[in-house]
Amino acid sequence: MGNQWNLNEIVSKGVFMVSVFLIATAARGEWLLFIVYLGKDHLQEYFDIHDGFTNTTAATTTTGVSTLERMGLKDLHIYTIFAVLVSFSTFWGIGLSFDKYFYKNRKNQPESWKCQPDRWLTRSNEWHEFILGSTNMFLGSVGSGFISCYIMNGGQNKLYTNISDYGWGYFLLSIPALFFYNEAISYYPHRFFHNPWLYKKVHKIHHRYGSPTLYSTTAMHPLEFLMYQTFLAIPVFTVPVHAVVFVTILLYGYYYGMMDHSGIKMDAVWPWQPSSMFHDDHHRYFHCNFGFNTLIFDRFHGTLRKKNYKYGEKVFGGDGKAEDNAKQKTSEFYKY
Repeated sequence: MGNQWNLNEIVSKGVFMVSVFLIATAARGEWLLFIVYLGKDHLQEYFDIHDGFTNTTAATTTTGVSTLERMGLKDLHIYTIFAVLVSFSTFWGIGLSFDKYFYKNRKNQPESWKCQPDRWLTRSNEWHEFILGSTNMFLGSVGSGFISCYIMNGGQNKLYTNISDYGWGYFLLSIPALFFYNEAISYYPHRFFHNPWLYKKVHKIHHRYGSPTLYSTTAMHPLEFLMYQTFLAIPVFTVPVHAVVFVTILLYGYYYGMMDHSGIKMDAVWPWQPSSMFHDDHHRYFHCNFGFNTLIFDRFHGTLRKKNYKYGEKVFGGDGKAEDNAKQKTSEFYKY
């Protein structure tokens, strides 16, 4: 019975991880970016032969469309509508399925799967999280539609597909470089938003969800959401990055962001990824554990949650408050 239970648990977690990855891909329309980045040459050839999505003669008779064409955004409406429709259907479809599987059907056994088994969102916060998360998801998928359309219309970007363009050495070094860039633009702006004034005016919206679920991944102030999206897009236009490297790391970040907001227990993945308890504790204790994909920056800056320390919404700074000053220098970090 024990072995069977373990096998079922492994299968369940495997399905969960794959499904969350699919949600992450769809959440901001990155599935469309993936297709465009990796298949641009073939797609462009097809669209050239078939004159794009729309008839060129009809397009030039409309001032709005002609303006978009001059801006390198021909057929923008097709890209954005397509991105939004697929994103919403996938995000809501899989997301609601998981909500039913864990939060509804397994509500009576939270100790077996929930990070905070004794804490649940109120009904109003569930709806708030769902609506705000969906709103930002809409903004993200529209943004992906814009970028995809711009690239397909010949817009300048630094992504490349032939490793020989910059060599294997550059290709291999770009993988950890981009990974740590993404982690840095997650940690430092996030910690910045935990400044008392910004926290109260902007970031507190995200901390409304003390026991987060999958939808809270994108449920934050729209300005904060768009700032993160902008930082993530900067390498596309500034530094040569192989398309596979960029898209893979981008989607991994989205996947893990959803996983560690899900409220569902997931073990750490050696050697870098912490367990889902790491970020769940950030929502529970507020001003600590600011990183996302690793513990590195939190360990370096001393903002990882520590034993013998008190944390709370009014204990700013990331250091916590020592319960016993004599233990302050020897206090241990929690293991995630």
